[in-house]
Amino acid sequence: MNPVIMTVFGGPRRDGFSAEMLRRFTREFQAEFVGYDAYERNYAPCTDCRYCRDAEGCCNDDMDGFFADFEACDGIILASPVYNMSFPAPMKAILDRMQRYYSARFFLDKRPPVAKRRPVTLLLSAGSPDEKGDIAARQLEQIFTVTNCELTGRVVLSGTDGADDLPALIDTVAPEIRSEAEKFRKAADDITFSSHNS
Repeated sequence: MNPVIMTVFGGPRRDGFSAEMLRRFTREFQAEFVGYDAYERNYAPCTDCRYCRDAEGCCNDDMDGFFADFEACDGIILASPVYNMSFPAPMKAILDRMQRYYSARFFLDKRPPVAKRRPVTLLLSAGSPDEKGDIAARQLEQIFTVTNCELTGRVVLSGTDGADDLPALIDTVAPEIRSEAEKFRKAADDITFSSHNS
């Protein structure tokens, strides 16, 4: 049985660097992919209404399907450009809405808020040639402490500003994409096997 993998795409351009990185990564293994496009979905941001401190979930139901897939999947791939050393606003809105899991853990005492452990790979494209994705990775790791996820891989394609030849530039990180995809696939397969044999 193939693993169920959630992909979350945070870029505004479906023909851009982040989108191509995601396509190449997912071509490396067989899986059932459930995709979310942050710009297309345009989820509402967290408003700190504190609903999730008293009840599990969120007062806004626009992400109910996303959360159901997030909790059920066997692995997650996030692909995004870097905006000001972080994520674009639509992607950041998704990440901020993970507050519901923080509240479930620390206000509702649900341990853990998400039962299944999942691997996560981060694919980033960045205009700056010096970008390493450290700030974006730290943001994710903080969220993952309460969502039973582990950031197991990261590929950063830097220096995209002014680059004309998209395939040629992505080819420079192709070995990393293949290596991280293999590592991710194995981790997701292990989770799929365990969940169907427990």
